[in-house]
Amino acid sequence: MDDRCCVYECGKKAKEKDKYCSMHRARLRRTGSLNKKTPFDRMMKRIVLKEKWNLMSCWEYIGYVNKLGYGRLRANGKKVLAHRLSWKEHRGEIPKGLLVLHKCDNSCCVNPWHLFLGTQQDSIDDMVKKGRNRKGKDHHCYGKFGKEHPAHKSNRIAS
Repeated sequence: MDDRCCVYECGKKAKEKDKYCSMHRARLRRTGSLNKKTPFDRMMKRIVLKEKWNLMSCWEYIGYVNKLGYGRLRANGKKVLAHRLSWKEHRGEIPKGLLVLHKCDNSCCVNPWHLFLGTQQDSIDDMVKKGRNRKGKDHHCYGKFGKEHPAHKSNRIAS
């Protein structure tokens, strides 16, 4: 008996009395399939429509979200932002020097029709035009909400 995993191009050693290596056996047990899901497939499983049955509403990524509110996942061993992955899958490559910006101002939205390409200056101009820039005493990480933001230090209960 061949003691190698029977999955095409795996070549890892199979356990005794088994035809799969430990990785493929675990994947088969966990997912019911030997096929590895693409990062895009994994991202699409973690999307919720903001308005049910309306494909033009925000597609909110509910997987891991970083501290800035952007969805993030791993793709080929690298951390990628979900909205950038969505753009690449639906619209094509992102030219060097351009960012993927949100028309809807929802940082966890991955709807490709809510995204557009722009420079850093375009991002800044969009932020100012929509009133999301930080000003004066409220110059903190709470955007246009300022002191009204629930996480602002003035709204915390003293311990």
